[in-house]
Parts: sequence; C-alpha cells; structure tokens
Amino acid sequence: MSDIITSTFSNLDLDLYDTDLDVTTIRSTSRVYPLCTEFFCDQYFTPKRIISLGIMLGRVAIAVLIMLLGLKMEKDYMRSITNTIFIPIAVSELFTIYIEIAFYQEMFTISAQESVDFRESYINWTKAFVGIINDYVSINTMVLLPMLLYCGRIATLPGDRINVFPTNMICLILQIVPFFICILNYVATLNGAAVLKVLAATSRVVTLICFLAIFIQIFISIVVAMRELPGEAATSVDMQIRDARSRLAWTLAYIIIPFLTLIPFVIEAIFYIFQINPTSNSGAKVVELVCSLLIKMVNFYRPTWMVIITMIFLPPYRRAVPLLFCCCSCCPKVNVEPLPRKENESSLMYRYADL
Repeated sequence: MSDIITSTFSNLDLDLYDTDLDVTTIRSTSRVYPLCTEFFCDQYFTPKRIISLGIMLGRVAIAVLIMLLGLKMEKDYMRSITNTIFIPIAVSELFTIYIEIAFYQEMFTISAQESVDFRESYINWTKAFVGIINDYVSINTMVLLPMLLYCGRIATLPGDRINVFPTNMICLILQIVPFFICILNYVATLNGAAVLKVLAATSRVVTLICFLAIFIQIFISIVVAMRELPGEAATSVDMQIRDARSRLAWTLAYIIIPFLTLIPFVIEAIFYIFQINPTSNSGAKVVELVCSLLIKMVNFYRPTWMVIITMIFLPPYRRAVPLLFCCCSCCPKVNVEPLPRKENESSLMYRYADL
C-alpha cells in the first residue's frame, strides 16, 4: 500500500513541478537540439499543454480578480485581511508563469551544454523558491484566519466597545511571522545542523498554535453568531455593524474549507516535532505519505478554491462582483448594498480599517 502511495506521490510531485512537460524528452541526454525552432512549436503546444496553459492563466486571472474586487468596495476588515492573504498567492501564481516561460525557452537551446547552462541559471533554483513561497502562503493564511474571525466577533459588540482597529497595519506586522519561518525552513534544508532542525520546528509549532486558535475561534464565534445583536448594533446606521451577525455567520462558512485543509499540515507537524519515523509498509508510513500528497495538492489548488469561496461566502466580495462587470459607462447602474457611507457614519473599526 505504501509503495503505491509513494509512486503516486512521486508522480504528482513531478507533474506539479515540471508543469506537464515531456520530461523524458527534456531530460534525455540523447534529445535533439533544438527541440523548437519556431514560436508555435508542435513539441510544446500539444493539446494537453494548451489545456494546461489555459488553466494556469485562469489561475493567475482569478488570483488577481480578488485584488480588483477590493477596489470596488468600501473600507472593510474583510477586504484588508483577504488582500493580505491573496497578495502572496498572486505572486506565487505569477511565478508559475515565469517557470513556464523558462521551460519553453529551454526548448530552443541548440546544444546539450547550452541546455545545462540555461537550466542551471533559470530553472534549477526555482524549485527551492517554490518551496519558500508555498511555506509563506500557508503560514500567512493560517495566521490571518483567526484574525478574520476575531474581527467578525468585535463587530457584533455595541458601538461604544468597538475601538480603533488599524487592520492593514496589523496585517503588515503579522507578515513577519511567515517571512521568518519560510526563510528558516529553507536554511534548515540547506544545512542539516541539529540546531537548525530544532529551529525549523518553529513552523510546525506555529501550525499547531494556529490550528488550535482557529478551532477555538470557530467555537466561540458559533456561540456569538447564535446570539441576538445588541439593540444599539441592530439599529446602527453603519450597515456593516447592523449586518455583523450575518457577516460572522458567512465568515464561519468561509473558514470551513481552509480549516479542513490544515489537517495534513497539522499531522505533518506532529510527525516532525515528535521525530516520528515510521517504518516502511506501516500504517503510520501510509499516513505520512498521504499527508505529503495532500499538502502538495493543497498548495497547488489553493488559489482556485480560495477565490471561489471568497466570492461566494464573504458578503463584500459577493456584493462587489456585479460592480466588477458593470463598471463602464454603457452598463446600467447597479445598486450594491451596503451603500458607501460617510466617514462619520461608520464605526471606528471600519473607519480606520485601511490604516
């Protein structure tokens, strides 16, 4: 069983990294140089490759879509936090375009030595960078999700208990955590020193803490969402405050998929921290391989499902979608709730959301 999973994992790892290129042709020492001599090269633009390119460009487009939707809505902690989540995701997707272009250019090399030099300069290092940026995206998402639920609960409080909450500034400060951890993980892979292995466990500890924090926040938020809003909040002129209970419920629905995708990361963290090295063909080995496989899949498909659930479950993005496609002068006017508010009509939490 574990041998089958190992084979599947190896094949998936190869597919995700080499982006479906003809690996046998590219890596073979007896390949013909150059493989391509014209832009629309039959060796590259196969039906499978065209579909893959379409999916890749679609992934980049939908990652950027969230940024565009953010321009179409008023100040909101949901916008600030989701933008902070999607900026590194968009960078990751743009980097996949670079990798694809680099592989394509390598097919025009005219000799084996030129191919080796090209891959050494432009391709071989990308795998390490992909690992770094995947670490960054994963930790960044885990750190910001508890904040999203926390802000949702604050919004259900009476107005006099909602203080200034500079969301953008806090999100920026929190970037220190994923930046430090992803660099530490990368250094640990280059050097097998025991002290670095111990420091690399920091990322696994953060994973466990974030998972526990999200679990606690979900439980508390469910209790809060089941309560009635205070009278002052229910009659507030600020529609984001008046709809706070509904928005919190939608946020809980939004959190479900990201929370479930953390499970393989948590299991991997437990294996790493407690130095569990399962023997071959054991049940623990199967669990370890399945978790590694799921982590690869989560990292690969994260932009797609994150965009989908963001546009479906988060109210400001759901309301901004019509504005994105009806923004030109020839389009009919679309009234989207909540309407823009005057600064003095919004609570301090939202008035300072973009600080």
